[in-house]
Amino acid sequence: MAYVPHTPEDVRAMLDAIGIESVDDLFATLPPDARLDGGLDLPPGQSEEEVRRFLSDLAAENITQADMVSFLGGGVYDSIVPAACDAISSRSEFLTAYTPYQAEVSQGTLQVIYEWQTYVSRLTGLPVSNASMYDGSTALGEALVLAVSARRKQKVLLPETLNPRWRRVARTMLQGFGTEIVDVPSTDEGTMDVEALAELADGETAAVVVQNPNYLGLIEPVEAISTAGKANGALLIAAVNPASLSVLRSPGEYGADVAVGEAQPFGVYPGAGGPLLGFFAVTDKLTRRIPGRVVGRTVDRNGAGAYVLTLQTREQHIRREKATSNICSNQGVNALRATVYLAMLGRTGLRELGEANLQRLAALRNEVAEIDGVELAFAGPAFNETVIRLPRPAREFRGYARQFGLLAGIPLDGVPGCTENDLLVAVTEKRTAEDIELYAEALHGFVNGEEVDL
Repeated sequence: MAYVPHTPEDVRAMLDAIGIESVDDLFATLPPDARLDGGLDLPPGQSEEEVRRFLSDLAAENITQADMVSFLGGGVYDSIVPAACDAISSRSEFLTAYTPYQAEVSQGTLQVIYEWQTYVSRLTGLPVSNASMYDGSTALGEALVLAVSARRKQKVLLPETLNPRWRRVARTMLQGFGTEIVDVPSTDEGTMDVEALAELADGETAAVVVQNPNYLGLIEPVEAISTAGKANGALLIAAVNPASLSVLRSPGEYGADVAVGEAQPFGVYPGAGGPLLGFFAVTDKLTRRIPGRVVGRTVDRNGAGAYVLTLQTREQHIRREKATSNICSNQGVNALRATVYLAMLGRTGLRELGEANLQRLAALRNEVAEIDGVELAFAGPAFNETVIRLPRPAREFRGYARQFGLLAGIPLDGVPGCTENDLLVAVTEKRTAEDIELYAEALHGFVNGEEVDL
């Protein structure tokens, strides 16, 4: 809407009404050093076209992920986005949709959310999904809060192989609960130490978290983790890459009570690390503890299908002490994009997506094996990502690879079990044979100290 500034007469009338002399009197309680003395130091105003040109010139100085070949991962991936995702999600009736408080005028939005919940449940093997979460990290935080509340215990176990950024978010969200967060060490193979888990998962444990594939891209021994983690009544929380569920067992199959994750690979651009799309699914027993809202399908008085908000456990909707979370607007546009993406792929296409990821990662690993001085830090089964160990710091190679137009990966210095020479490399279905060959060329040149001549 248009902004119409108040006239001096309007301001004077308002000041008189509240009994003060000037606008400065409104801020008299603030210390002088916290108040602006004089006007803002801004350049002269410009026309709309001048501002547009100035901002366009600034934007042109950026080199974006779209301008390079990206092997970045760590939770956000450069995946193929079908044109239909852009076309459908940009329609005005979807793009401007907000919280569907009035079901009778929100049937389209509610149906999309219902379909998204259905896809999440089928992928995770758990019967109930919500609608939905901001991203994977906050979904994990909400799952830990749920576990602490459901089990009435204050100890949670996080694996060292968990995404470190998710770990930080989880710690932040548990502050104030008095929760003890215990790290489960990893083995030399880069996966969770199941024997250590069995010793740590005692009767005071509310939840055990497993990320599969883990932050290093490795497949965890989920069956053994489930058995050891749940032996004393703890909830098992599985943090999963949904694309991997096309070729790996679902969380429900190995006994997870809660499944969370990041659905950005399903038709959502990586952007600058967001916006993202978290998902959250639970067993029937935990339905009423699920954060946010659940959309259901029913029939109206004429017998026609209709969609409604079945559960709303936000503090705005129920008594505050009964609320599970204040998570509110789901990532509606991104959930729509993911729903369109999965509807296009179907069961067969999703399977082919997983297989394409496996094939391309295997191709990169084979290339690495042929380069003297470079090796795989962990040789176990992996999905989407692998860790390569270089003869010099990974940060140096990251800079070197940019000269080839490559975003080479994420240095792992500071990550348990890794060194400053370790680099996390993501290979999605978008990477071509030529991309992988170029990456191998850059590795070879880096190892041999070659100057870049492109």
